[in-house]
Amino acid sequence: MVLRGRRPLVHATIHQRGRAARGARRVPLPGARVAHRSRPAGGSMTIVALDAMGGDHAPKVTVQGALIAARDPGLELILVGRGAELRGLMPAAPPNLRIEEASQAVGMGDAPVASIRQKPESSIMVGLELLKRGRADAFVSFGNTGAVMAASLVKLGRVPGVDRPALGAPFRNGRGSRTLLLDVGANVDCRPAYLLQFATMGKAYLERVLHHRNPSVGLLNVGEEQGKGNQFIQDAYELLERDEPNFIGNVEGNALLAGAADVVVTDGFDGNIAVKVSEGTSTLFSGALRRIIASKPYYALGAWLLRGAFKALRDEMDFRKTGGAPLFGVNGAVIIGHGRADPETVAAGIRAARTAAESEFVAAIRSALAVSAVAKRGDASPARTEAVAAE
Repeated sequence: MVLRGRRPLVHATIHQRGRAARGARRVPLPGARVAHRSRPAGGSMTIVALDAMGGDHAPKVTVQGALIAARDPGLELILVGRGAELRGLMPAAPPNLRIEEASQAVGMGDAPVASIRQKPESSIMVGLELLKRGRADAFVSFGNTGAVMAASLVKLGRVPGVDRPALGAPFRNGRGSRTLLLDVGANVDCRPAYLLQFATMGKAYLERVLHHRNPSVGLLNVGEEQGKGNQFIQDAYELLERDEPNFIGNVEGNALLAGAADVVVTDGFDGNIAVKVSEGTSTLFSGALRRIIASKPYYALGAWLLRGAFKALRDEMDFRKTGGAPLFGVNGAVIIGHGRADPETVAAGIRAARTAAESEFVAAIRSALAVSAVAKRGDASPARTEAVAAE
């Protein structure tokens, strides 16, 4: 159920305040390469900037995760944070990892907009500045979600045609493929038009990143039938049915996990609850299975014989393997992960950021929204549509 009267986490009308993070000093690590590349994007290595100070257990966990991810020789990592603190956790570093100094850190309880004004030299602001200036190809943070969103809007700006950015969570479904749910927390209050934009961006992501052809779109609701839900959901249904050619109708919570649709759109309030319930279900299942196996010796023997299958099942259901949620609708590849991330989750988030950058999904979203705008104006001739898509 959508709750009215709540303020969204971030307003798209935020104006840039405070001085930009400029002149940030890179701190060399023992054995680390520190040569600055004036334009890393598009080179042979993908450069990911990591908010090393973000997360419940940062910077220890983020540093450990970065070292895991740095085993990939095709990846260059920039740890953004307090250099002295990071060096103390990492006496030696691989040659594809370096530190970018950021003297401030945004706490998990800090107000998002206030953090921009009060902490212009935070690891979030400095990291996004690297992305904005082309010194990084992607940015990932496990810190304050609202602060990352607010800073992304200020530093990167919105893609044309986007009223509100959204967080999207791709997860395994019962068909063995991926379902993308968005929004999962960026906007607790939405308008129907936002959900139409979410659908367009979600389809572009699935097509470009996951190579899913012609993704279907569903609307998260309390029933399958048209007319179900509150007024907001009913209005969104009418808009999607009219303007989204791949719309298949309402999707209930149980059908969400079954894979009834490839892209499922909702407001950030309901979406966040849905994704947290699915994560909790996975944790509950794993714990119950371990408890049952330990209850009888012959169960343990059977589990040992099936250990390979159990590992594959665990890997498929473990939400931490995803690493983080892409931020849709800003001019840059940004991944936001759980604050309670462990080192493996941090490494997965870095890999997700690399995939987002290399797939150029932001360009795909920009093109898809431009084509959608042409179609709404009524001048979507094949030649015109192809020309807009190629821009």
